[in-house]
Amino acid sequence: MSAEVVLEKIESLPALSDNVRKIIDICDNPDSSLAELCNAIEADPLLTTNILKYANCSHIRLRQPVTDIRQAVTLFGMDSIKGFVLSGFITELEKSDLSPYNLDTVRFTEIIRQQHMFVTTWYGQEKATYRLLAVPSHLMEVGKIFLSQVAVETSSQKLFAHHIAQTATLHELLKMEKEIFEITHEEVAAELMRKWGFGDSICIPLAHIGNPESAPEAYRKTARILNVVKSVVDAQNFDRRQNLSHAVQLVKRHHLKPETFVNTYKMFIQPEAVIA
Repeated sequence: MSAEVVLEKIESLPALSDNVRKIIDICDNPDSSLAELCNAIEADPLLTTNILKYANCSHIRLRQPVTDIRQAVTLFGMDSIKGFVLSGFITELEKSDLSPYNLDTVRFTEIIRQQHMFVTTWYGQEKATYRLLAVPSHLMEVGKIFLSQVAVETSSQKLFAHHIAQTATLHELLKMEKEIFEITHEEVAAELMRKWGFGDSICIPLAHIGNPESAPEAYRKTARILNVVKSVVDAQNFDRRQNLSHAVQLVKRHHLKPETFVNTYKMFIQPEAVIA
């Protein structure tokens, strides 16, 4: 199957909706005010509801519930809100059957949320790095929506799901996608962002998550962090021990805040020591 089929599907997608584009522009403008962003979000009742629900999820330790958008925007920051809005727009845009990946939309949405919250807990206090992670950490899985749709349209979803079930690591999954589609779901996500005018700081790390060392040096740290997160918070029920071992090696080798990683892992996954 040619990657051209997937790329043509991406090219045929509509532009970002007016309100999503407005929210993105507000987030990108250093002179924008909190009130402007809140007003734009509140113009979309469903988006407002979803952000508040996200702000009150179990992985966020708050003394009191978040009850209004101003609180939520203050809690997450504009970059994180931008990523949330983009992932929500893409998910709503393509109501795809995710069964080729042995997923349903509830599980898919939850994984995206957990991956972003893992990044936020791990790197949220390192502001410069977190700004580079906030948007792509919401988008690491969205390419699966489009590859799923191609599998369904070609009546190959059951065969594809069978191959998915045989993979044990992210590397194996990406290799299998490349063999079938000539493009990975991470590369699809990068192409989506390019279509809508986003720059290298988002697109390049997304495209290189599966192989961070192939990324240009300026984007390698971001790709490494995202690779670690996808390894330990995965959507496919991979071999946890094997994927954790890979993640730990990457964290230690590149000094990716190992102590904070351990604490974050214990909070999200299971209460056990992961780095000796």
